[in-house]
Amino acid sequence: MIENYLAVSSLGVDYWHQGKKVRALDSVDLTLDRGKMGVVIGPSGCGKSTLMSVLAGLNTKYTGQVLIDGKTPTGGLETALILQDFGLLPWKTVWENIVLGLKIRKKNLSEIKGAAEIILEKMNLIPLAKRYPAQLSGGQRQRVAIARALVLEPKLLLMDEPFSSLDALAREEIQDFLLEIWEETKLTTMLITHSIEEAVFLGQRIFVMSPCPGRIRKQVENPLAGDHSLRGRVQFVEMCSLLRTYLHGGRRETYETDA
Repeated sequence: MIENYLAVSSLGVDYWHQGKKVRALDSVDLTLDRGKMGVVIGPSGCGKSTLMSVLAGLNTKYTGQVLIDGKTPTGGLETALILQDFGLLPWKTVWENIVLGLKIRKKNLSEIKGAAEIILEKMNLIPLAKRYPAQLSGGQRQRVAIARALVLEPKLLLMDEPFSSLDALAREEIQDFLLEIWEETKLTTMLITHSIEEAVFLGQRIFVMSPCPGRIRKQVENPLAGDHSLRGRVQFVEMCSLLRTYLHGGRRETYETDA
């Protein structure tokens, strides 16, 4: 069994802008063990979403090496991606959105019904099954997006700033919900966020990126992840302060690991 389920080495990505080649990612190195939750944090435009597109197998034009469970990412069935806008089809109900991937995989009706009912119950969505996305709150739409991903039983869950459009209370609620799902499934998860507090609450390993071209400035082991009782306490505030120091290019040794 490969412990480093996700392994990126010397990753470089370029793109063209107004006839000029721009370096988006440069010499990115990171690892994430199987069954862990990683969080990427960095300034706007540093290449976080570009990194996610590579991990999801959507961008194959890169240099370096990217391995997921020892294989190059191809966007296959073992990886699920949740985007900032949730990606729900507005003309389909909650039920129809959730079963869409199962239908694409040509599952039979009994398999689709069984899997959908289980995930709807787990995500507390049964009362909302016949509603359309426009009839849901932001938090409810996010739960539907997570349900649609989990019903496919992926081995890697990628989330690109999934909570950015939610208000503070809804954001904390869905953070708690994601944590509950992770504690139950131990699904290897990589999440992008702009929120330092969110990174500290969710990320067992936090990857701090530099401004463009993006590099991994620090890989930080975070022993505080998932502990509700520490929110707002000294240890939590100190970890947030540490990440801010790294984001601004400073150096401290506490909590850090070899990158």
